[in-house]
Amino acid sequence: MTTQLFQNAANSADLAADSAITVDLDAIVENWRYIDSLSSPKTKTAAMVKANGYGLGSGAVASALAGAGAEIFFVASLGEAIELRQIFRAKNHDNLPIMVLHGAQRGQEDALAAHHLIPVLNDLEQISRWQLFAKKTGTSLPALLHFDTGMTRLGLDADQADWLIQNKAALDGLDIAYVMSHLVSGELIDDPVNRRQLACFNDLRSWFPGVPSSLANSAGCLLGRDYHFQMTRPGIALYGIHPLEKVTAQLRPVFDWQARILQIRHAVAGDRVGYGGTVELQRDSRIATIGVGYADGYRRQLGGKAKVSIGGQVAPVIGRISMDSITVDVTDLDKAALRADFAALIHDDYRLEAMAADLGTISYEIITNLGQRANWHYHGGV
Repeated sequence: MTTQLFQNAANSADLAADSAITVDLDAIVENWRYIDSLSSPKTKTAAMVKANGYGLGSGAVASALAGAGAEIFFVASLGEAIELRQIFRAKNHDNLPIMVLHGAQRGQEDALAAHHLIPVLNDLEQISRWQLFAKKTGTSLPALLHFDTGMTRLGLDADQADWLIQNKAALDGLDIAYVMSHLVSGELIDDPVNRRQLACFNDLRSWFPGVPSSLANSAGCLLGRDYHFQMTRPGIALYGIHPLEKVTAQLRPVFDWQARILQIRHAVAGDRVGYGGTVELQRDSRIATIGVGYADGYRRQLGGKAKVSIGGQVAPVIGRISMDSITVDVTDLDKAALRADFAALIHDDYRLEAMAADLGTISYEIITNLGQRANWHYHGGV
């Protein structure tokens, strides 16, 4: 998405908001198609839209992907799944399967069935609960079986997997759509753990002949077709972020974020900027105050590290990040740039990956906590 596109979107925003986020749904679709192209035509490419579509709006994202041909969607919780089902009903996509990663928790059985949701069964208790509900309702209920092959998070552990292999009657009444597992370190291409997990998963799935399999997350999609099986489950790659935290031409950035310039003031050498006066100006300067802060997801640790773009020119963030504002040294910007109304917070000279590196975190954490007070715009989609 170009800076001009984002500028136009922001200028048309509700004047009451001091920051704006524009999501390019066409770019998300392109990223899904690229990931899909890496697999055999027989492999389905699902879409992870949990955590409100990784912070970008699950309804808009999932609807665009459904319109582009995505057939399977994953969310984390029952609440997320019900919300997405309601959106799909309104968009005439009610036939699309929605998988619930947290599975069938106690008391959720009726809601899962009523909204035609498919739980990922993570342990023997969930399997028993879902099977008993199938018997009670006299129906065959769909599910996925999740085996833990090294994450030590969700999924049947080795002992439970062994028991289930010897007692497959525990699955009577269940329509197992896929067996699945999750890679520990797929983003580390040469990590031997990947091959060990692949071998373990191949062994486990061999006990369920005829049942499709799924292992690859975004990183796994890039490891090669040995990891793809019958379904891949890309998440962060759909949102333009390479799982290796490196920029790649194949994945398009999907959102822009900018905030209003509230004031530009003159300051003199010796003046201090922001809370605590942590920055003392070494020259006469121009300081811009911009209407975004840590309450909007612009993290406090970015003070003295981040850079914004104003009128296509880069300026450093100085001083501490406030709740509602940041301060930027615009002394070196020309007059044309200073006529701009907004500053871009994510841009070609300071991408999301760079922001994450400055924060000592990953892009996932930033994108899922974006501007609660921002005016949101969506571009493209079907």
